[in-house]
Amino acid sequence: MQLKDGAHQLSRRALLLAGGIALPAYAFDNRIVDLRPELNGVPYGARTAVPEGVGEGTVLKGCLPPFKAARPAPNCFSSYIDPNKDRDHYYKPFKYSKDDKEAMSDLLAAVKAYPPGQAKIDAGGWKIMRSDDRYIYVQYESGKIGYLDDLEFLLDPETKTVNVRSASRAGFLDFGVNAKRINWYSKYLRGLQGWETTDITPENYRSYFKQNGTD
Repeated sequence: MQLKDGAHQLSRRALLLAGGIALPAYAFDNRIVDLRPELNGVPYGARTAVPEGVGEGTVLKGCLPPFKAARPAPNCFSSYIDPNKDRDHYYKPFKYSKDDKEAMSDLLAAVKAYPPGQAKIDAGGWKIMRSDDRYIYVQYESGKIGYLDDLEFLLDPETKTVNVRSASRAGFLDFGVNAKRINWYSKYLRGLQGWETTDITPENYRSYFKQNGTD
């Protein structure tokens, strides 16, 4: 069965793992490493659904607790969180002092400039799933296994800010992946005129780095 958008042909093993239902294999064109042979060309992420609310483009999710846990996992950051209630997962929105269209143009340019494998993450590549005049949604894939992460940018013209959400779909820890991804964008935009951004560091996110063993 040939899938659209350059996806790999699904193997019999993949169909069995999916319960007989053909799920799309996210074969991103800019992947720089091969998947492990036992995966038969079908990334793990092909078996994980897009989280509810992700990709809608009108509002971003927060960071929800996994597996009925009391608190969210240390694998998610979002600007749509009250920092007074959850400082560990709140990420301060990017600020811009320019025309809204120019700001979105900067963001889109940043997304397209993102190098798979930077800081030893996202070697499975990435793909823009949705982009409009206020919102960008990108999926990222890890290298050998093919886990999928979701990154969203939502521009707020009234406050001249860009809300950010980066989160892993599977697992509990991310071993610093989401921080490295956000920090790449933070640094890129700070290199342009009219942007203020904040990096995720052990100084301002001690719990995250400690839990992930990357402090």
